[in-house]
Amino acid sequence: MKSVLSILFTLSMAFGLKANIITAAGNGSWTTPSTWSPARVPADGDTVIIPLGDSVALTDDISLDKVRLRVLGKFNLTSNAKLRLDYRSVVIIESGGRLIGSGANDQLRIDNTTIFKGSDPDVVGYAYADDATGGFISGTLPVVYETFYVTAQGTNNQISWSTSNEINNNSYAVEKSTDARTWKQIATVAGANSSSLVNKYSYTDKGSKDAVVYYRIRQVDMNGTAFYSAIRSLRNNEAAAVTNVYASSNQTVIIDFNSDIKDNVSIQLINMGGQVIVRKEFSKASYRLTVNTMGAGSGVYVVRISDSKGWSEVKTIML
Repeated sequence: MKSVLSILFTLSMAFGLKANIITAAGNGSWTTPSTWSPARVPADGDTVIIPLGDSVALTDDISLDKVRLRVLGKFNLTSNAKLRLDYRSVVIIESGGRLIGSGANDQLRIDNTTIFKGSDPDVVGYAYADDATGGFISGTLPVVYETFYVTAQGTNNQISWSTSNEINNNSYAVEKSTDARTWKQIATVAGANSSSLVNKYSYTDKGSKDAVVYYRIRQVDMNGTAFYSAIRSLRNNEAAAVTNVYASSNQTVIIDFNSDIKDNVSIQLINMGGQVIVRKEFSKASYRLTVNTMGAGSGVYVVRISDSKGWSEVKTIML
């Protein structure tokens, strides 16, 4: 599929709220409360940690939302186990960690994508997966972005981002462009070095008068290696909350918001005859939403985004 908008790849994480932490307290079963501290099974919104030296086995079919799974020990899928995570979840196999299975029916899924089958080779850390990667990406990611958005505040533009994982991170360079091709650095913001906490950053670009402006973040490691974020755009005097709408290659439409959280969001995919092909409701939406097009077919469509407060926005895409 192709979008009429720019398709930008980002390893960001649609996980805007700080999570509860639950840690394995020894070897045991995922569904046994005594395996975990505190003594309960993992739930929606948790950061689930399997420490180095511990092994947790899953033998059931479990579905969870907004979960961050960090494996420093061993996570074993067996007996036709399935762990189904939503698009706002991430799985991190840390250095020294291992994900293993025993057969093709043992599966780990994020949204509608199977990122691991038990018949696959073991996943050995460091490896990372979310709804954008389509599988595990090996090697150390210096920064995992939780959010990145730009909002107009009077004559100023506020650039805000947050991270949930930083490794040897020296700094962030905020870069600006008026054509998304030629970039100028406008600020440097110190990084958190190495951190697994949620860190929030911001910079105010004062008195921006350009009709359209683009921003990106260049993250710089301690050794000088640089990695770029996705690009965010803003029009002068723009009140819209959506910064990007595009179709991905796996039959989904992705909506990136210019704010952290929006309540009671409705997404409609409408064909050129005015027929609503797909409708999906979100009671509480993070800064990125993913909607399955359910085989709508190729062509031009309208995506209508609205909330319970009367705001709405319409974008055109091509599937």
